[in-house]
Amino acid sequence: MKIVLILTSTYVGLFGLTLSESIDLAINNSPKVSISKSNIKYNKHIKDEATSAYHPTLDAGFAWQKLQNEISTSVNPNHNFNLSLKYNVFNGFSDSSTINSKESDLQVAKLEDNAVIADLKLAVTVAYTDYLKARKFIKAQEEQFVSLTKQYENTNVRYEEGIIAKNDLLLIDVERLNAQQALIKAKSDLIVAKSNLENIIAIDILENEKIDDFDASVQELKDIEYLYEQMMNNRSEIKAMRFKNKSLLFQRDAITGNYLPKVNLEVSHQINGEEKISGTSVIQPKDQTTYGVNVTWSFYSGGRNLAMKKALLEKNNQQRFQLHQLKLDLKKQLIQVYQGFKVAKSAKHVATRSKESAKENYRITSDRYSYGDVDTLTLLVSQSNLTQAVNANNDAYYNLYVAYKRLQRVVGFNSL
Repeated sequence: MKIVLILTSTYVGLFGLTLSESIDLAINNSPKVSISKSNIKYNKHIKDEATSAYHPTLDAGFAWQKLQNEISTSVNPNHNFNLSLKYNVFNGFSDSSTINSKESDLQVAKLEDNAVIADLKLAVTVAYTDYLKARKFIKAQEEQFVSLTKQYENTNVRYEEGIIAKNDLLLIDVERLNAQQALIKAKSDLIVAKSNLENIIAIDILENEKIDDFDASVQELKDIEYLYEQMMNNRSEIKAMRFKNKSLLFQRDAITGNYLPKVNLEVSHQINGEEKISGTSVIQPKDQTTYGVNVTWSFYSGGRNLAMKKALLEKNNQQRFQLHQLKLDLKKQLIQVYQGFKVAKSAKHVATRSKESAKENYRITSDRYSYGDVDTLTLLVSQSNLTQAVNANNDAYYNLYVAYKRLQRVVGFNSL
């Protein structure tokens, strides 16, 4: 495993990291996924154990005894070896019901694994886009700081020439220092975003690693009624709850089987320590093979079966209530993410237009400032508005993609 991780680290360092590769790394390295995969294996083994009820059993034994008061027809001391082969012919259908119950539990484990992976994919997407937003935020702050530094130098020349007052120079200097501090914080935020991404993919990202950008465009949105119908059909959590309900019903059937007779076939071969003969009769043969059919029917078990059936009935009621609550919660989530997507889509449109307007406004204001037509404060405001518009546009671009992915997750689609 250590070698695999080293090779993976080298691969990341040589070729860069993409969103798709990040998702693959998270799935391969995540402890949560490992736990869910292990739970699938566990339930498969439990099902195999239940299936073994259809297989014969073979037992071997040894017995030794010594009688304190010996009688004439006894062999004292006596010992024997026994080999017994048993096969259950009929067990009141309890075995088949138990197997069906364990098969349902196995399907639950698989569906829960699907939910874990789906949640992990969304979490990776959020962490990855947070990193990209933080990186672009640095770029915007660097551009603002460089621009303000240049403006400060130009204004300082004009101040020394007596063209502008000192307070104009100080205004730009304060804004430049604020931009420098904002840049320092942006770089710190990038380190935190990188750490969050490393944590979720469970592997370190190299210091100078290239993390690729991606096309964050989204498809058109379908109406919420269609999405609700698909959500009810696709969500693995809903399917898992239904399989849990089936498991409980099969467990009740297995208990019902206890009221029916049980039939076993048995073949036993016994080898005694010595043969015992009394006159012309063999009291104890040297070896003996016995064939038999054993039929048992339990008429009363102290109320155990009835109590267990009632308990499972209550558990089944709980499952029905939980399924109903899950559907209510999912409906609420769908409305929230659906509206969130619509807001994010509108925000992206507004942010794009705002960026274009802020960019043009800054260009015009900067030109007018160079001719002395506008004051320093107006220039600084246009500069700040441009930086904010650029950052808002970057955020809106990735926020729309994340909103789309959240909607996919709630509906249970790989794509909408």
